[in-house]
Amino acid sequence: MSSGMAHQEMETLPREYLEANWTMEKVFEELQALELKRVLEETKEHHHVIQKFVILGDLDGLFEEFSEWLTTSKPLPSHLLRFMTHLLLFFRSLGLALKEEVCVDVLKAYVSLLVRDQQTDLVASYVSQLPAEVATVEYAAFLETVNQPEIRPRCLQLATDAGLDVAAITKLVVETVRERDETEFTHHSQALEMGTTKEDLRKIDVIDWLLFDPAHRAESLKQSNAIMRKFLAVQKHDAAKAVFSKVPEDSMREIYCQWSGAGQTSSLPAEDENAIREHLCIRAYLEAHEAFTDWFNHSSSAPQKPAPAPEAKFTERVANEMREKEYQASLSAWSCRLDVLTEDVKERIYNVLLFVDGGWMIDNRPDSEPDSERRHQMAALRSLCLPRLTFLLLSVLQNSSRHQEALRLADIISSDQHRLYQVFSKEELRRFLLKLRESSLALLDRGLDPLGYELQT
Repeated sequence: MSSGMAHQEMETLPREYLEANWTMEKVFEELQALELKRVLEETKEHHHVIQKFVILGDLDGLFEEFSEWLTTSKPLPSHLLRFMTHLLLFFRSLGLALKEEVCVDVLKAYVSLLVRDQQTDLVASYVSQLPAEVATVEYAAFLETVNQPEIRPRCLQLATDAGLDVAAITKLVVETVRERDETEFTHHSQALEMGTTKEDLRKIDVIDWLLFDPAHRAESLKQSNAIMRKFLAVQKHDAAKAVFSKVPEDSMREIYCQWSGAGQTSSLPAEDENAIREHLCIRAYLEAHEAFTDWFNHSSSAPQKPAPAPEAKFTERVANEMREKEYQASLSAWSCRLDVLTEDVKERIYNVLLFVDGGWMIDNRPDSEPDSERRHQMAALRSLCLPRLTFLLLSVLQNSSRHQEALRLADIISSDQHRLYQVFSKEELRRFLLKLRESSLALLDRGLDPLGYELQT
């Protein structure tokens, strides 16, 4: 009546109402002062509380209520949470000043509800209403829950359509999963090779998020390197291989093409160039370890010499001769194959020990952004893996009676050009020299000098 917007004649209100000078605030105060249980209960009902603050135009009060509701231990009904979300989005569209913290809390609560109910297609649009940094964290947390490979590309497309920073999101997903365990780089004598765990499989699988878009190849290389460093430190070679096989073979070419395609004429950024070199270092190490595994499996499967049967009869003598011929043929083939595998493992381990341009797991470009954790891990891997490979090569050469070649390892380890002796502990150097002593003794037993040369008479 007072607004003058009535389009029809209104009944005259009783005098006591007109004289009371009612206001909206007073109406609600009177309602809450009533002692009727039903009325009091209804004034506390969520939707009625919202109506009250909207009628009063008190948005600050309304959002304080929202904040209190979110902090109660009892979860809010899903329909109410959805209504709260759309109400604040409506107010925001009107350009009204709202309490930003509460807006963020309501939106995050509703996003969590959508994720819980697997409303995959809706998550991105609501996450996009959050501040950029919060949106990145929320959508990354959502992507962690998406285990079905077939719907992952759609999740990324929806994020792109909603204007989210997909590169930052996928990077965060991988980093979160990668850094979740507390495994420290330990000395190799304490590290045991165990099977691939469920958490390891998550780390292997998470790399997929960076592979959908070729523009993220440089980041996928850096993240896969970081995951493999941890696996190599604890000798989980199968897990490291699984990560390595995820990275597309054309990644390095793609990184160079993208850089030149962007009109750049200078060399690659130092971080990218170092990541490519590290990837090649890891490949060389995995190839060396695989070659050793092949050698070990073959050397452990030598053909068994047949036990001769009694030679009382002619037929049994012939059978013995046949078995002996078959054994000699198998032994010859086995020995030839062992020689080939020995040469292969020797070459591949030397590829690591004598890695080009400065050494294995050493960056070529010192002008990259400082990353103390990565630098520490790479130095630790040199101390863990290079002695490990040296002892593997030593065992291969000694088991193949190549004692003179085994002794030449001493020259390589002590060389000032490669300075491999710096990555050995004192205990490892002592063990290394003891193993070399065994080779010298074996050479002396053959009538040669301790280094394998003919004795001068």
